[in-house]
Amino acid sequence: MTTSRVAVQLGKEEVSASSAKLRHSPRNLPQHLKEKLEQPRPEREPDIKTLPSIIFNGRIQYVDDFFKCAQICDDLIQAVKHNQKEFVPVGFDLEWPFNFQTGSGKTALVQICLEDSVCYLLYIYSLKKLPAAFVELLCHSKVKLVGVNVKNDVWKLGRDFKEFPAQKVVENNCLDCGTYANKVLKRSCRWSLERLTAYLLRKKISKDPEVRMSKWHIQPLSNAQKNYAATDAYVCVICHKYAVMLRLGVFSPQLYCLYDDDRRREMTCNKLIAMYSYFLIFS
Repeated sequence: MTTSRVAVQLGKEEVSASSAKLRHSPRNLPQHLKEKLEQPRPEREPDIKTLPSIIFNGRIQYVDDFFKCAQICDDLIQAVKHNQKEFVPVGFDLEWPFNFQTGSGKTALVQICLEDSVCYLLYIYSLKKLPAAFVELLCHSKVKLVGVNVKNDVWKLGRDFKEFPAQKVVENNCLDCGTYANKVLKRSCRWSLERLTAYLLRKKISKDPEVRMSKWHIQPLSNAQKNYAATDAYVCVICHKYAVMLRLGVFSPQLYCLYDDDRRREMTCNKLIAMYSYFLIFS
């Protein structure tokens, strides 16, 4: 090949390479793809094993009687009615026995947490019917049951107690923390409560298989079981609060680590939510 031909060939290759670069340049991408490129990459999830534990340190109120369960739910309905918020987030979770041969057993325990100071554990395994006050609480127009995959728990309750209006509660009273966090974080993750807690709070919750897979239907429940159950419902409330703060732009997961004391952290969180909610309503 002559020198002139080599030069022409090299020139064509350079033009071709330049054209390819130009075609793939961000300046020539459609607007929606440009916006995707310009978005900051989501923060990486922390290594759960390295995180400190989070444990519910408030009062645990455990009841295993129909009438006591009804009384607690009546009291909670009054608390919800007198709450000035438009809706009241209620940490909600269930526990039931599981067997690899027979599958899921009947719901044994319902965990309800409205605040960080007290968590209610309602043992319902032996009940033939749910108290009317329990159903009224979960259906209340101001109540939002917050948790991860919380709708699945509500459907489970409906399967175990046929009179429970699961569809109504799913449609009107459920707020999934994982779905809400995805909207705020602009992600599409399938969160577990463990992963969401690690990401938002930089804490790990106990998922000890000996407790998680224990015989929840057999009384008395151990302190380890009660603490495990209460912590799950408590963390649901906290994850919801911090997701709200992320939406309001007053929180990042790194800020959570600035506070060593859980109570101080909670007080600060509540004050910020109240302040910015007021600002959004009245500005």
